[in-house]
Amino acid sequence: MQTDSVSHASRISLPAAIKAVLFDCDGVLVNSEPISLSTLVDVLAHFGAPLSGEDVARLFTGRSSAAPIEHILNETGRDVSAEFKPYFYERLFVRYETELHKIADIDDVLVALKARDIPFCISSSSSVQRLETTMRLTGLGHWFEGHIYSADFVKNGKPAPDLFLHAAGDMGFEPANCLVMEDSVAGVQAAIAAGMTCWGFVGGGHYDGGRELARQRLFDAGAHQVFETMADIANAICA
Repeated sequence: MQTDSVSHASRISLPAAIKAVLFDCDGVLVNSEPISLSTLVDVLAHFGAPLSGEDVARLFTGRSSAAPIEHILNETGRDVSAEFKPYFYERLFVRYETELHKIADIDDVLVALKARDIPFCISSSSSVQRLETTMRLTGLGHWFEGHIYSADFVKNGKPAPDLFLHAAGDMGFEPANCLVMEDSVAGVQAAIAAGMTCWGFVGGGHYDGGRELARQRLFDAGAHQVFETMADIANAICA
């Protein structure tokens, strides 16, 4: 028997106004957030600004590396801008080689969008370097050639709307005609601030054991719908 959430998801369809879809990457396309957040716990401790895993998830999910760098500066008075990414990425990418994988059924979502001739892109808080590594290891790169937008491209990262507005403008679409798929509060806030429709996703591993709370947080941030599986999103696109 279907649960209420699955039954509800089966009745959702893509709004007629949507002409393009902007995907966050970490936690939406790939199940990278558990790896990233646990690595970040260790890196913050290394730089003398330790936080619990819960606090790291709450403060930094969906945000660029500028946020933990600022935290370290505030806690220690030390500017680690030049050191942070190399140290973090060295440890993160070793784990990516064996632990990183795609979110289940994400290819079905991309196939459904292609079938409807709806363009899509990545609009991610991750750096260009991290996105290139992610695309290579997961094999997702061929879906997004020429349409990968990084926080490196804008001055203000999420929750500011800058990245989504930049991506939509570069692709030639008005914000009102764009759908954003996001897993984080910061990302949802950015999408809403950009004047876009936003669907939340709570199927990533970082929400294991806390999906109902995550769902409510995304709704509270302004998400128009929240999904637990990419299969439900694919069905909504095809409806």
